[in-house]
Amino acid sequence: MSYGSWCRGSSGSLGFLLVVCALVWAPTSRAEAVLLTCPGTLQATYSPGMTNTPQTIATNVSGTFGPCVGVPLTLLSASLEGGGTGQLSCLAGSTQSMSTLTWNDGTSSTVSVSILVSARPLGEVVVTYSGTVSSGRFAGAAVLMVLVLAQTQVTGCFTAQGVTATAGPVVLTITGS
Repeated sequence: MSYGSWCRGSSGSLGFLLVVCALVWAPTSRAEAVLLTCPGTLQATYSPGMTNTPQTIATNVSGTFGPCVGVPLTLLSASLEGGGTGQLSCLAGSTQSMSTLTWNDGTSSTVSVSILVSARPLGEVVVTYSGTVSSGRFAGAAVLMVLVLAQTQVTGCFTAQGVTATAGPVVLTITGS
């Protein structure tokens, strides 16, 4: 084999070897790191209204969050729209909710949460929801929402119509890597 033919054959083999090495040692894709805490406000409506008797109730929620602190630094605020269905009353309840968070940069996260801890003194909703980001930005990250939803229909729990709306402060935390 002449030197010229060996060089031509070696460079082809060397190129193939470099491609194989690049594929084998290429970094795997990882989820975007997130550690955000966002205070905000949340409004919820109930249909039918919550009474002292447990019943299946559809819940619609909307809210705004900000200023958010943490990582990524570019996410400063978000809006939330969603809802769910569950067995609820003014005294207790369980529900699952699916909501979409739209971040200030236009990206979104679909959040799936269920009640972790709940207290409902006189129709006030004091609850901690936990769950995950089921799709979109930060998919797989853990979600924790702590909220206090006050209602202005103080005697609503004792009426046939029930409590149909609540609103109040909420803190959203999302963590993951």
